[in-house]
Amino acid sequence: MKKIEKPRGTRDFSIGDMEKREYSERIISEIFENYGYRKIQTPTFEYAELFQLKSGEEIQKHMYVFEDKKGRRLCLRPEATASVCRMFSEKLRSLPRPIKLYYHGPMFRYEEPQKGRYREFWHLGLELIGPSGPESDAEVISIAYESLRRLGLEFKIEIGHLGIIRGLLKDLGIKEDIQNKIIASIDKGDIEGLKKLIRDGLLFDLIKLKGDKGVIDKANSLLGDHEKSIKALNELREIISLLDLMKLEYSLNLGIVRGLDYYTGMVFEIRVKELGAQDQICGGGRYDELIGLFSGISVPAVGFAFGFDRVMEAMELQGIEIPKKQVDAVVAPVSKEVRNDALKIASELRKNFIVDFDLMNRKLGKILEYASDIDARYVVIVGKRDLENDKVTVRDMKSGEQKIVEIKRIEDILKSDK
Repeated sequence: MKKIEKPRGTRDFSIGDMEKREYSERIISEIFENYGYRKIQTPTFEYAELFQLKSGEEIQKHMYVFEDKKGRRLCLRPEATASVCRMFSEKLRSLPRPIKLYYHGPMFRYEEPQKGRYREFWHLGLELIGPSGPESDAEVISIAYESLRRLGLEFKIEIGHLGIIRGLLKDLGIKEDIQNKIIASIDKGDIEGLKKLIRDGLLFDLIKLKGDKGVIDKANSLLGDHEKSIKALNELREIISLLDLMKLEYSLNLGIVRGLDYYTGMVFEIRVKELGAQDQICGGGRYDELIGLFSGISVPAVGFAFGFDRVMEAMELQGIEIPKKQVDAVVAPVSKEVRNDALKIASELRKNFIVDFDLMNRKLGKILEYASDIDARYVVIVGKRDLENDKVTVRDMKSGEQKIVEIKRIEDILKSDK
């Protein structure tokens, strides 16, 4: 026998794992849909060029790239925003705007596996295409905030604006490719690498600014005549004034730049301290130029993605329990001659309840043991004598009590425990 293991950087999710993941996905998806977002799905693999246009050097370094049988260069998607923009350009551009989309699926990056980082991982995110005002930026931040609150998580949101740094770098005459390297160094916290790329002290002062709304006044006094940066700073001021109206808790961090080259405006990250070094569970921002690369038309857009695996890990570390999915009843035929009747009863009950049926041809005692093991609420015992009177015996697995009831009353008993 040859033992075959799962590939490095991937995981198996057991029954309990999937119940938690599906519950969390459902809660977050409901929030998205309450704001009018609709679910889409893009291919697991795309042409590699899609992510080489603007996703950034760090992403490209870790892409799973391969050739198909005709020599076309493909890759497993490392993130979803570029795919959504490509989809918009191909088939969604005629829809009325704003276009509100969300997705959930696996992404792939060939990185060194470690705690909180895998080669196959899941993103649950959304994209808002069309509007460019502060209300749209505030909306996506508020959706992320509300989603995590609904799950019961404790977290911190940090908000910045990439236009502040981009504006300064443009005023300093720094070319875009060098700007991207500077931003990548800031994102990685590589201050020594940053010093090799730029000497201007103002940038270093800016990226240190963190805290409450007073950060904006401090930045304003630093920026002086840098009009592009001041404009971006004023945009950030408008966004947070809307967040204040919605009573969201946040802090400002002008050192947030995100690690993707396509961001152009507001950016934000959400962190959970219990995760340690890999504490970021959500990131996003505005990317007003990305769609134009694929469609030739300028369309503003903003979005974010939850690192879904880290959301799940954060819930576990914070001790957040999910409602347990319970089998309402196990239908137990006591003899071969009543199995067909028992199956008919199970089929009817399954229209409204979670119902298991003994498929192992076990004796009643063993069926009761099985029902206890899976934490079933009731066992419906189907015997020949009861059936002759259109009745069954229903056993309450919590109390151990059982009673004979008419078949048509089984549903009433199961409903009473809901």
